[in-house]
Amino acid sequence: MAQLLRRLDDEIYVQYNAFGLDGTDLPEWGSPTDETYHFVAGVRLESWDAEPEPADGSWTPVSSTTFVAESGVVAIVTMMDGRGHDFLIGPPRFEYGVDMYLREPEPGDGHATGECEETWLLRFWPIRDVFDPITHAAPFSYIARGVLYYSIDLEPEQFVQPPARREVPVPVSAVTDWASLRADPDLDTFDGWLRRLHKAQGRGATAHELLREAGIDIEDGVDLTPASCTPPRARAGRFKDPLIDRYSAEQTRRGSLSGQNLGEERLREYADGDRIAKELCRAGTRTFSVPVEGRGALYVPAGVSRRVWRWEDDMLGGELMDDGLTVDRRILARNPWTRQILVSGIVTVLRRDHDRRGCDDTVWYVVRDAEPHEAARVLCAEATWEEDPDQRRALDEVAREKLIDLRATYRSRER
Repeated sequence: MAQLLRRLDDEIYVQYNAFGLDGTDLPEWGSPTDETYHFVAGVRLESWDAEPEPADGSWTPVSSTTFVAESGVVAIVTMMDGRGHDFLIGPPRFEYGVDMYLREPEPGDGHATGECEETWLLRFWPIRDVFDPITHAAPFSYIARGVLYYSIDLEPEQFVQPPARREVPVPVSAVTDWASLRADPDLDTFDGWLRRLHKAQGRGATAHELLREAGIDIEDGVDLTPASCTPPRARAGRFKDPLIDRYSAEQTRRGSLSGQNLGEERLREYADGDRIAKELCRAGTRTFSVPVEGRGALYVPAGVSRRVWRWEDDMLGGELMDDGLTVDRRILARNPWTRQILVSGIVTVLRRDHDRRGCDDTVWYVVRDAEPHEAARVLCAEATWEEDPDQRRALDEVAREKLIDLRATYRSRER
């Protein structure tokens, strides 16, 4: 039987009756009720470990389809830059199914503001691993100084052709391999708390009775959401969005946001990042921070695995600096003066590290060591795209010839 892994209730202002799902290759869709053009919609997102049974009779089926997820994190987006919460549906580069339903709004839908004019239900489930190193892990294009600066194009067959594609076995993972597709009752998230609550209700009291004993004013039958289950003392009272308001209150109590005047958009980013980072880890997983530098460093999606590099202290006895960066660990250089080593390893990105400020094109991320099936993808991509020395020499020669012609042209114009 399919098991619900996590869910999220969101609220979106829809413009021109069009909204989409970021992080997927799905087209935009709209409400089948033509009378509405601009409206507030409640959206419930659910992640399942297998195809679920049809929703209850209060929901009207709208459509079913399949798609490939980029990072495994999706978000509802609207035409005028409106964006909902990020939501983890599972691993990256998987094919997923999604069932879409619609119903008349109920008082607790969305952010429980009572402003929703209709409510959507989107149920996601994994179908199969479709990772392809050619399609999904292609490196950046080559760069030629001067040729790039003066915008003189090279023929594709001369220059921008990728390295020869090698026949490398492509790893195929199973749904059960991934931490993001397991229901962890010890997870420090709302869904983990909800699982523990349902487990406790078998001791003679219902979930709603247990909540009332904890001081939450909730009636029997009310849907259990962050809005209905958060006691007044745990609310900041600053935002309509219960997820942001709850996060703001938690961080204020801990002093984590002391001195930071963060707006709603930034708080949404922080709240979503913390939640998804926990959902990407198994219980007891060690996390650490690494710098990511260079091209593509500004945005590395959560859930993506990649190789990273960093300088570490060269510890006596071979001890690791922070017990991290252990998967396919390679020592690439040593600095005998500073007693440091340049190492690389394969990690899975969890979220940005907001406590560490990078500079220029360096961004710090919170990561964990990649699990075997995640590392297998990275190693496969590296082997597939390993540069051929002969082809590189040919490309270097072409670039030099182009650059000589370019300089000769400019000298002739200066005379």
